[in-house]
Amino acid sequence: MEDYLDRISQSIKRSLSFPERTVAHGFDGALDEGSVAEITYEEDPSEDLALSAIDGGSNTIIKTPTLALVLNRVYCNKFDRMKKLDFVELSTFVSSTRVVTDGDRVLFETEVYPQQGACPLEMPKVDTNDPEMRIGRMRGDLDRAISMARRFCEWSFVSRALGSGAGFIVMDGSLQTAFPGESELANRAYEEAGSRGAVVAGLSKSSMIYTNEGYPLVGFLNMMAGRGGLSRWMARVGRSEEWAPRAEVYFVRLHEGADRAFRLDVFERAGEAEVARLVRSLQANSRYFAYPGYPYALIDAHAYARVGKEEAMHIRDLILDKLDLEDASRLEQAERALMGHDVLDELG
Repeated sequence: MEDYLDRISQSIKRSLSFPERTVAHGFDGALDEGSVAEITYEEDPSEDLALSAIDGGSNTIIKTPTLALVLNRVYCNKFDRMKKLDFVELSTFVSSTRVVTDGDRVLFETEVYPQQGACPLEMPKVDTNDPEMRIGRMRGDLDRAISMARRFCEWSFVSRALGSGAGFIVMDGSLQTAFPGESELANRAYEEAGSRGAVVAGLSKSSMIYTNEGYPLVGFLNMMAGRGGLSRWMARVGRSEEWAPRAEVYFVRLHEGADRAFRLDVFERAGEAEVARLVRSLQANSRYFAYPGYPYALIDAHAYARVGKEEAMHIRDLILDKLDLEDASRLEQAERALMGHDVLDELG
């Protein structure tokens, strides 16, 4: 046993032997110790640092191989530093995504049923063979398609967040677009934000970006920051058509007590002064003692956007009450096609 553990340990060590200089895979910027800059923050109470955070949550109500009902919630707020202001927007809705056919084509069709605070969406029918849906040689699957409605609603909430007057709109996650029709929604959001003098950004809790040599990028940047003795820092990674087509990507460590850095995507038209003010805004909002270095506006948005399993199951019960016994039995049989692992897990 010790022999294979030793070999695994050596493999891990090799994967952490970072170079002195590198490039993030798919990006245009070279990175070294000089690329990691210290963040200095001097409090200016008169500076407008208001930001609005957007997040979404979901939970599955019913799922068969060709149909999924999902309870979704999208929420945005407004903060000035650590103070929550009197502005919130919230939408809760059920999305129904099913597989339909049109001749030889197989499509995903989604309908939206508002429950609270309507989120008007025109969901396109999506070909399962669309390049933005495919996974390798396989057609896009239902698991991927059911997240479209929530993501599209999050983009539509940029307009609502702009109504708060905040200069920075911060979405949970990256600004990467991944679905058919999503780029058009993102571009409309960017243009509206630009017309109002606001900046759209996305902050990711995790990152899979790696270097050209195959090393984890955030590990390389942490090593470089450590060499410089930096407790709060930022590094510009650059532009990438693959990772975020219309954004500059940075990594930021926003608090000296933070245990990690986060990926920060900023819309491409933001100038250096706007990026610096955005970082000051995020810093001033990242002082929550339980999670230093992570914006409290996003913690708040996550809490209010969360959809509990019990909420989804309550709606499921209401739907089942509307079905006759035969239809309910057919639905149960269709659901069982996806539940084999659950039975084995229960066996222990």
